[in-house]
Amino acid sequence: MSADRRFVYICSDGRQMSCLHRKKSGLKNIYLRIKREDELELSTPPNFTESDAKRFLREKEGWIERKASHLKEFCRSNPKSYYAGCSLWFLGRRYSVELKRAKRSSLSLESDRFIYAACESSKFYDIVEKFYKKSAAEIVLKRVSYWSDKMNLFPKEVRFRRYKSRWGCCSKDDVITLNTALLRYDLKLIDYVIIHELAHIRYKNHKKEFWNLVGKFEPEYKSLRERLV
Repeated sequence: MSADRRFVYICSDGRQMSCLHRKKSGLKNIYLRIKREDELELSTPPNFTESDAKRFLREKEGWIERKASHLKEFCRSNPKSYYAGCSLWFLGRRYSVELKRAKRSSLSLESDRFIYAACESSKFYDIVEKFYKKSAAEIVLKRVSYWSDKMNLFPKEVRFRRYKSRWGCCSKDDVITLNTALLRYDLKLIDYVIIHELAHIRYKNHKKEFWNLVGKFEPEYKSLRERLV
């Protein structure tokens, strides 16, 4: 059982952040996550009050500030619903979205902007995901082929899907699945994730030998990992 309550946390500099406080029975520790630069999620035992939560956030404010700044610089999040003036990330660049009324919904990239054709905008998220999946098949598969040849590691199959908390995975039978959200990032970051998953064909772990193999083909992997948020 859990009880959720949302409140506004005011930082010492006056900045406001929305905090979702989840009280979970059986939970013994406190867990803090930054969802976006202005949104926190705090999971605590049931007896943790809102005053306790705000006191805890005050103690962690330095950490919160560092993480929020990191997200602000590197996060490539998109809106889940269309609104006038919104924008979308594609291959590390941000594009404005122009809505055009049409009987069938579609999304296309034309020069310096996205054209979102729709009779009503409720399917925006699904249309964006469809665009990313199609782009992944056209762009990312070529990068997988390139790195497979270079590393001499070949997946049994490559799939694409939308993950919530991982960028990719390699199954025990060497099927690689990549997150369509990678299309929001530049090719260097996409290449890193591909190298990472191809390395799992040889090493099904994250031990030293695995990272040595990743580092052989992408020496900057540590800094690239930090940019994937």
